[in-house]
Amino acid sequence: MKKALLGAVAAIALAAFPALAGPIAAGSTLSIAGANNVSPTQITFPSAGSLFVSTGDFAGLGTCTSCVTLSSITYSPTVSSGQIFSISNAGITGTFTLDPGATAVMVGGSPGAIDILGTGTATLTGYDPTQGNLAFSTQGGIPQTVTFSATITAVPEPASLALFGLGLVALGVARRRQVARA
Repeated sequence: MKKALLGAVAAIALAAFPALAGPIAAGSTLSIAGANNVSPTQITFPSAGSLFVSTGDFAGLGTCTSCVTLSSITYSPTVSSGQIFSISNAGITGTFTLDPGATAVMVGGSPGAIDILGTGTATLTGYDPTQGNLAFSTQGGIPQTVTFSATITAVPEPASLALFGLGLVALGVARRRQVARA
């Protein structure tokens, strides 16, 4: 009876928390470039960008021309949150969604070069959504080349930690019952 109950609990736990591929490895990076237009409040992208460098788990994306879809970024009075880019190449898709609270620093007057730093969520086909950092910089305030990179830093998700803690509690209870019987 106890084994059947334990089996049922295990089956429910597996159904409630399906196995996922895992987070994107820490240190995986992307370097993307393309044309941009800068106004006193917004950065827009007249054409698709290109992926020049991809390392770590992003290496499967390879390099590609005109494969990066970039979303406009409002940076004044605050940096807009939301999806910044999407890349599709070699049957793999990656995205980065910026969290609220990113900072923008203007370099060389208005609208000069702009540096945006923030955190957000990176996705990649076959991996769990993963927290990461975005460092974005434009080169000059006129239509010019824009480059930025997203460095991914893996952070454990709360559901995995809760499941692990539940397992530890179950082991402790089982051990306590075993000692009480002896």
